[in-house]
Amino acid sequence: MNLDQVSRWRNLAGWAGALFFLLAFLALLDGLIGQFREPANLIKLLPGLTTEIDGPLEEEVPGIQELTYFSDSDFLTISFATVHKGYFLGGNLWRGQITASPRLRPGEYHLTVASRKSTSPVATLGFRIVVFPDSLSLQRSSKSLIRRHVGMSPWGAAAACLPGILLASGMVLYLSQARERLLAQRGRAEIYRVIRKDGGFEIHFGLGTEHGVHPGLQLQVHNPQGKAVGLARVEEAAPTEAVALVTADQEIRPGFMVSKESL
Repeated sequence: MNLDQVSRWRNLAGWAGALFFLLAFLALLDGLIGQFREPANLIKLLPGLTTEIDGPLEEEVPGIQELTYFSDSDFLTISFATVHKGYFLGGNLWRGQITASPRLRPGEYHLTVASRKSTSPVATLGFRIVVFPDSLSLQRSSKSLIRRHVGMSPWGAAAACLPGILLASGMVLYLSQARERLLAQRGRAEIYRVIRKDGGFEIHFGLGTEHGVHPGLQLQVHNPQGKAVGLARVEEAAPTEAVALVTADQEIRPGFMVSKESL
């Protein structure tokens, strides 16, 4: 590929990476918004379905054998897995699985977990259990736009964008290196670092002694449109990169070009 083709494909890869990144960000945002819009004590189920459930305890208990639950349906059951301390805020927590019997009719139910020593469930967090008649109605109840309309987890959608982000990033890196080599063959390089100095700018670029650049050499500086904007005098030169000082009438920014000859 020639220089124009490499530059064009690099730009396309950059736009593709930005698009995948934007889609991943929007998916994560959709997931977070959907999560915050759902009450913490709301559990959605289908008849015959089992899902994870957890919550706080008003008092410390030695183990799951000391836990019980109160429900307004005999077709809702909980299997306790563990009791533990909260990781961030402390407190007593429990974790387990809730199962809706296949015979449970669609509707709203209520359930409370408490210590067996407790005589009333009122003091603990109550759960609203909403049972849907089918998976489509469950999907449409989601606060996440992605889950509601596509049927996919927003977290899964964000993860699906990751290969595209990595592939596009790899292509940008590869094509940028190819572009630098093609530019260097023409005695040109893109400025990648600019430091403001008294009376001018210090610039860093990818031309060096291997390309005939040495201290004292004067290079032309061009903006992205190809217009000459100043002269650069090389101060330091390594095999593949150099540092120069520029006096110019306008701001010099990364992305400007240096050239051994007129463009």
